[in-house]
Amino acid sequence: MFLIGAAVQSSGLPASFYGSLIGSFFSGSVAVGILLYNNWQKNKEFNFRCYGTMKIINVRMVQLSKVEDITLEVLRRLLDDDNEDRTEKLLDLLTSSKDFFVNSHIFLEKERENIPYDFTSRYFTITSAINSVIVKYDALIENPTDLNKFEPLIKQVDYCNKLLKEFNKNTTQYLKNVEKKYKIKDFY
Repeated sequence: MFLIGAAVQSSGLPASFYGSLIGSFFSGSVAVGILLYNNWQKNKEFNFRCYGTMKIINVRMVQLSKVEDITLEVLRRLLDDDNEDRTEKLLDLLTSSKDFFVNSHIFLEKERENIPYDFTSRYFTITSAINSVIVKYDALIENPTDLNKFEPLIKQVDYCNKLLKEFNKNTTQYLKNVEKKYKIKDFY
């Protein structure tokens, strides 16, 4: 009898070992599955947040680009004009245009934390270019009669406009990729 009991116990040992091995495999698989799902959800949430921010930034950049186009056109016309009230018109144009640049720069700084990592360096390049334009505006607003100072502003605004247009192309492609990957439907 003692031999039968020992045989039963010895045969139960491998069964309990394999049972615990299979059980730990299943619990480990479930844990890994939960981690992967949580990571996917976190990435999805981050991309949704970035998606919304980038749509807003894209619209703001388009507006800023159009303002730059109009400002450059009007500036060139006013500089070619020899009217007596040219200085006053230039000062009005510079003040109103500068305000839009300042507001755009403040807006972009507030939205900085919600941009995707891929756009960080480009984003800082754009905010730096906008800041340079604001500095040029400040120099001209102090002395709008010095027509030699307008050429650096025109070059800086033109450079900033090129950066904005390239950034908008990249942003549009990013938005399309996120819409496709996460099946986002934009109802607006």
